[in-house]
Amino acid sequence: MNEDRLIKVLKVIAITGIMTAAVISILKSGIIQKKINELKNKFKYKKNRDSMILIAKQINRDIKNINRRTSLRYHEKNQEKYDKLWGDDYSCN
Repeated sequence: MNEDRLIKVLKVIAITGIMTAAVISILKSGIIQKKINELKNKFKYKKNRDSMILIAKQINRDIKNINRRTSLRYHEKNQEKYDKLWGDDYSCN
């Protein structure tokens, strides 16, 4: 009986040692580190892409606002406000 228990314990210890050695060898080989770096780069690319899209949308909004502010209709509207405030004597026209 004791020999069977001893053999089972030794088998468990041997399997545990083999598994530990396998894990350590995988960690030292750099395979996991390489995969982690690939995942980081993938997420970094996605983050950079998303931020570039947001910047492009902001630039597009700025262009639309500039076009709106420089339009003839906007100028006439501001001219009316200016005329009401200062009178026709100081008009730009």
